[in-house]
Amino acid sequence: MEYQIKKLTDKQIDKLILESKFPMNSLSIFIPYSYALKLVDLNWSDMLFAIENGYFTHQSAIEHAIAEIEKNENYSQAIFDLACLFPTQTIQVESIYPYIKELANLTCEQLKRQSKNKIMYVLLSWVFEHRENYSDPFKVVEIIYDDFGFPETISNFVRYMPSNQPNLGTVELNKERLYRNWETYLDKQVVYWKK
Repeated sequence: MEYQIKKLTDKQIDKLILESKFPMNSLSIFIPYSYALKLVDLNWSDMLFAIENGYFTHQSAIEHAIAEIEKNENYSQAIFDLACLFPTQTIQVESIYPYIKELANLTCEQLKRQSKNKIMYVLLSWVFEHRENYSDPFKVVEIIYDDFGFPETISNFVRYMPSNQPNLGTVELNKERLYRNWETYLDKQVVYWKK
């Protein structure tokens, strides 16, 4: 038996924005750590950005520490200490934040500068895959566009942005083109962030 998933309406989206605790995550979209890990290699700067903005739970830092230990024999005490915490316990974010911050500070500047774009890609991929959960997926894109500071890289599938492509004559055809542009962005990002 399949479960029906209700779509988020415009009214519900507006309510999420008003109640959001995260300025760069107005819709309070949570992305499972395992999903992000399938798309990109995550470093501690990425983890810090995603946790601070509510895209990942703070418990994903524990999962990441465990993954780091499994793939690398040389790990820091902070990684070991994080990995020793149990993800199923109720752990306050304040108790793990110093570890994440310390580890993120060790990340090179070039990787730190990429964190925002990397998480935006993961987020847009998540929303694209789950677009049937939203009554208006392009409204979600518009909010993400705003949250991330109006990046040029995604402007060609933001509905209200002027297009250099000709009008296709119907709303449906233009909407399909926006979906294709979104998918093209994701395809390019897959190559860029390829693991």
